[in-house]
Amino acid sequence: MLMRMRKTPLNRQTAQAWSRSEFFHFGRGEHGGYHFASSSMPQNVKLIGKGQIGGKARGLLFVIDHLAKGGKLSAHDDLIRFPDSLILGTDVFDEFMAANSLNEAVLARCNEKLGGTSLEELFASAQFPSAARDALAQALKNEHRPLVVRSSSLMEDNAEHSFAGIYLSDFLSNTGGDQARLERLIATIKRVYASTFGQNARAYRKRHGLPWREEKMAILIQNMIGQHYQGNLFYPLIGGVGFSLNFYPWSDRLRSEDGVARLVVGVGTRAVGREYARVFSPKFPGLRPEGSDERAIIQYSQETVDVLDMETGGLSQTRLPLLDNPLLREVCSVVDSEGVLSEPVSALPPGGRYIASFDRFIGKTNIMPFTPLLRELLAGLQQLFERPIDIEFAVNFPTANNNSGPLFYLLQARPLGGRSQHRRIRVPAVSQSEMLLSSQRVLGNGMRRKIHDLIFVDPSTYRWENAHTIARQVGKIDQDLDGKEYVLIGPGRWGTSNPQLGVPVQYGEIAGASVIVEMATESFSPELSYGTHFYADMVASGVLYLPLNESGGDYFSRELLNQQETVYSDAFVRHVHFQEGLDVYVDGKGKKSLICLSQRKRRLHPVNA
Repeated sequence: MLMRMRKTPLNRQTAQAWSRSEFFHFGRGEHGGYHFASSSMPQNVKLIGKGQIGGKARGLLFVIDHLAKGGKLSAHDDLIRFPDSLILGTDVFDEFMAANSLNEAVLARCNEKLGGTSLEELFASAQFPSAARDALAQALKNEHRPLVVRSSSLMEDNAEHSFAGIYLSDFLSNTGGDQARLERLIATIKRVYASTFGQNARAYRKRHGLPWREEKMAILIQNMIGQHYQGNLFYPLIGGVGFSLNFYPWSDRLRSEDGVARLVVGVGTRAVGREYARVFSPKFPGLRPEGSDERAIIQYSQETVDVLDMETGGLSQTRLPLLDNPLLREVCSVVDSEGVLSEPVSALPPGGRYIASFDRFIGKTNIMPFTPLLRELLAGLQQLFERPIDIEFAVNFPTANNNSGPLFYLLQARPLGGRSQHRRIRVPAVSQSEMLLSSQRVLGNGMRRKIHDLIFVDPSTYRWENAHTIARQVGKIDQDLDGKEYVLIGPGRWGTSNPQLGVPVQYGEIAGASVIVEMATESFSPELSYGTHFYADMVASGVLYLPLNESGGDYFSRELLNQQETVYSDAFVRHVHFQEGLDVYVDGKGKKSLICLSQRKRRLHPVNA
């Protein structure tokens, strides 16, 4: 079974080895792994195999061991818990690859001679190592809770490259007979293995110059945090993500070191993805990026909740108003029929509905000291890791027959890749004839010179029913550019899973974009991507991000765009080539940006912040 949590440190031999090794020096940026034996694990962690455990498992064990040995992270450490965990070392992956002669297929895939679907089929039909199969079967005999199967590769979650959202993680209801549960678990592990060589992973490694031959995959299996609710659904009341460093605060009252967090009702997949969530700073939780406008607060509130459907056995979506859960009053506000926000009472008013505001939960401490805990935890982990970090977490509320209070479950902790130095960029004055666009809200800080290519999805012709076709065409142009950087402009949110919010591209389909522009229209209102996997990947990759709102005073020259050479064009997507090139200036602190025609005589003007 997955071992139950106890605050017991690693054994003395392993603790001494860690203290004299480079294990905790995340700042060095090495590919994480390190060899362990089963006897080296904490009491709530079990290891299958003898290989390396990968970056995700390593980060979590680091924190568990720190607390188990009496270390402190916050004044509320008594409320912090961890999922029970089972780790498959990389030697299981090595045996799986070798026994099924999969290395040849992977080589063909990486050389573009084998399709991704064919590779996934080969992995799915391959034989799983018998010793690991027997160990998993034994572990499942007394473990019937829902499970999360997470990637934990050697390159994942290290100091320089997070691979956030790149590899597969999946949820299992873990119901049915022993054999059926085992087969579903192994099939999921195989899919995670296959994602090691998927399009997103290959594009990410290529962008960062990482050799695919050095990558190996460990597996982290955890019990899913949550409760059973009406409708045969299982989920935590709250899922979230937190960053100890907010690279670009949205208010003058906020500092970068105040951090940023996102909260959602249900499984945290919507907290790390580009969906609506409550964004706040743990230092000043009342300061919203959208301001105090109630219409904007309602517009940007979470609409869809991810839950584990215990009947179908997989993750599903439901709308927040359809949840039958009395605990929603703890995290929601009420919108009445007139569109006025208020605190919830015993029953919804006629025509009223819940929205996931989290106002009471993050603003008060009578439910639990959540905001102080999160603020102190982010600071404590940053000190422990010796660099900025990001975390994923869940808050689980007790059932009606349980008198204990809510508990904070730390699911993941990793270094946050980013710039150690922030230079102030001086945006030059140029004539309007040279200007492609200018924006007053930005995410990023830096300059790009001589970008010759631009991909444009026109908001006026975008149709959500064609969104996936549009996304695939963008991906094809990205592939044709073969690593050349380009500017990407389109409606709403790039990388969302909801076509009604924007273009649902995968990371691998826009990996060459060095500047991303999201256009706001009446139909599309992108928000800054604070605290998402998209945000983490942009920070680590140095991508510059510009929301563009022409009705809000930003400028975009379609005339200049139309004067350029068209390389490709269809009803929705255009690939344009700028012979002179484009220069991009993004002043993250001054909150302004400019994309203009390149000029040889124009010099860069960074100044110290």
